[in-house]
Amino acid sequence: MQRASIFAILFLSGIATIFAANVSKATAKGKQTYDTESFMHAVKDDGLHTKVIKGEATRKEQKLFSAFVNAMPNNKPPKGSAESWAALTNALLQATANHRKGVAGSGEALAAAMTCKACHENHKVYPPKE
Repeated sequence: MQRASIFAILFLSGIATIFAANVSKATAKGKQTYDTESFMHAVKDDGLHTKVIKGEATRKEQKLFSAFVNAMPNNKPPKGSAESWAALTNALLQATANHRKGVAGSGEALAAAMTCKACHENHKVYPPKE
């Protein structure tokens, strides 16, 4: 009887270990990166920021936009000063937070914070890497 219990515990522990390993591999493969390049593609290719500003974004798109914006201050600028990067990304972060709260005029503030030239002038490497 005791032998069967020990065998059952070992068997179930093994199954749990295999399951946990497979889940962690799947999570690692499907992990979304919130780097600056991915954000720029979401903005340029999918018009993500426009949908958010106009209030046309789905809940999933709003969460994705917020995740990108929350990660931006922690991303390293491709060029330019860290101080300038911090000021621009924190302004974007604040404008996004206000827009999600529904603060009056926040759409215009978010549009201003998302002006491409403001960041690209100081932080984009030209010509872009291919």
